[in-house]
Amino acid sequence: MAKADPHPLPALTLGALGVVFGDIGTSPLYAIHQCFRDLHAQTPPPEDVLGVLSLVFWSIVLVVCVKYVTFVLRADFNGEGGTLALLGLLRTKARPRLQPLGTMVMLVFFGSALLYGDGVITPSISVLSAVEGLKVATPAAQPYIVPICAAILAGLFLLQQFGTGGVGKLFGPVMIVWFVTIGVLGGFGIARAPQVLGALSPLHALTFLGTHRLGSILVLGAVVLAFSGVEALFADLGHFGRGPIRLAWYGIALPALVLNYFGQGALILSQPASADSPFFALVPKLALYPMVALATLATIIASQAVISGAFSLTQQAIHLGYFPPLRIVHTSEKEEGQIYVGPVNWALMIACLATVFGFQSSERLTSAYGLALSGTMTVTTLAYFLVLRRVFHWKRAAAWIVCGAFLVIDATFLVGNLVKIVSGAWYPLTLAVFVFAIYWIWTVSHARYRRRLRWLAMPLPNFIRLLANSGDREQGTAIFLTSHEDSVPLVGKILWLRRQARHEQVILLTVSPATVPRVDDRDSGRLEELAPGFYRITSQYGFMQGPDISLILASQCARELKIDWNHLVCYLPEPKIILRGSRRRRAVARVYDFMRRNSLTAADYFNVPPRQIVHVGVRLEL
Repeated sequence: MAKADPHPLPALTLGALGVVFGDIGTSPLYAIHQCFRDLHAQTPPPEDVLGVLSLVFWSIVLVVCVKYVTFVLRADFNGEGGTLALLGLLRTKARPRLQPLGTMVMLVFFGSALLYGDGVITPSISVLSAVEGLKVATPAAQPYIVPICAAILAGLFLLQQFGTGGVGKLFGPVMIVWFVTIGVLGGFGIARAPQVLGALSPLHALTFLGTHRLGSILVLGAVVLAFSGVEALFADLGHFGRGPIRLAWYGIALPALVLNYFGQGALILSQPASADSPFFALVPKLALYPMVALATLATIIASQAVISGAFSLTQQAIHLGYFPPLRIVHTSEKEEGQIYVGPVNWALMIACLATVFGFQSSERLTSAYGLALSGTMTVTTLAYFLVLRRVFHWKRAAAWIVCGAFLVIDATFLVGNLVKIVSGAWYPLTLAVFVFAIYWIWTVSHARYRRRLRWLAMPLPNFIRLLANSGDREQGTAIFLTSHEDSVPLVGKILWLRRQARHEQVILLTVSPATVPRVDDRDSGRLEELAPGFYRITSQYGFMQGPDISLILASQCARELKIDWNHLVCYLPEPKIILRGSRRRRAVARVYDFMRRNSLTAADYFNVPPRQIVHVGVRLEL
């Protein structure tokens, strides 16, 4: 079950409305327009209007309401959601457990990588769609749309380093105004052509698919835009919980979205030429400029949610060992989820600006949108099937019926976006392949790196005998970081260190990521005395937290140790990578070495007390 939250339900619901539904809430800006653009119908006939609306409505019902809100949200991992949380659930509770680099792990890697592509495209298309409302008000604004979008996006990314806690309090209220406004506009639109409500019948969707056949695949690729950001329902589960997310969705977001989509459809029925820009065509002329301003605020909120999601995803991947360690800055003393990852922020900013200047308009960019979402949805379904079988112990037939139905839907939307690779879908795919390469190279090479380091270690019984025969010991405490509790790193092959590491206290410290989101400080460490003056501390941290050796040494498990902080030495390896093997293997090792040298050092990542750190040079072949 999701963990209880001390905040009241109304506050959590308001927060979920601002963070979780920012992306899906701004999709009316471009979804319906793109559907008819892919249909190549500037003046669509009434039966096509009803067919497209029926597809949009029932897709939202099946994907959002049934798949995510009803089923997937139940697969939380100690209250946390997201594809990596599903992976952690399978790694911890599944029988048999997943292989460290098995097929499912690779698929989850790729699904997570696709979300970074979403983090680039969502801010770009959302802000472009909002600002393009200016050209509806006055065509003279056309040359200024791209520069205005670029300035807004640059400002948004520049502000990330200062935190969004203060501004974030406005997200919920602004999104309430947004949803109420688009709902009211949609209601007035429906009043123009009430027959549009006939699209609530799925027969119109089935008739549309039967009539257009292969041509409907392109439209399905655009229908995905109507529930863009649906993965945020699952990914933000740990911040708000199932109850507030469901209440915000069914109580506010879903009714407003349905009203607006049907209002746009009614307007197209009465004025077919309005299919070129149906969202802003619903807005009275006197309210166009205020609506553009409100839409811009809403898209900024949607962008902020996606950017924050990319930071959280990176934090999870780092602490699970799948990503190079980067500095994670907590920008709020009160909100645990408020973090900032500098390299990811600047990479996203550069990619977003390149996207805006490269595609120039939301119409062109929509061809690139959807592949990242549909790909991640497919991966989520596959992982969810394993969760149902191995964790919830569903019978095979029941799991196949549920996930098979979801997989048919996901695959349909995925094919609808794959056919757009030439026209733009190659872009998020390229971004995902790049991020996936980082995941894979780091995971594989770092495992090989740790194996090479272990070859330099000394077995624990041998080190205990070394200490027993060492005679007088030096004043102070020596710390060895190790991922293996049965050996002491470096000492086995480095003669100098074998003679040096004879302090009056020696601590063998194993700090490892838990497969749970958070570990209580009281349960984070275990102390054992292996020999007089020789201790072993094993500690864990959650994948939503981070390792901190200073806190571990001061924690309850180490209080009986008398540590002189002025005579504390931590021995850390300083490797020089030697390239060996085939050309491909050398290339992978070279990339890994570049990432390792440009990421956080072990001392910084583990927050080693900076009294005295001794870096021991070693040569490692990869």
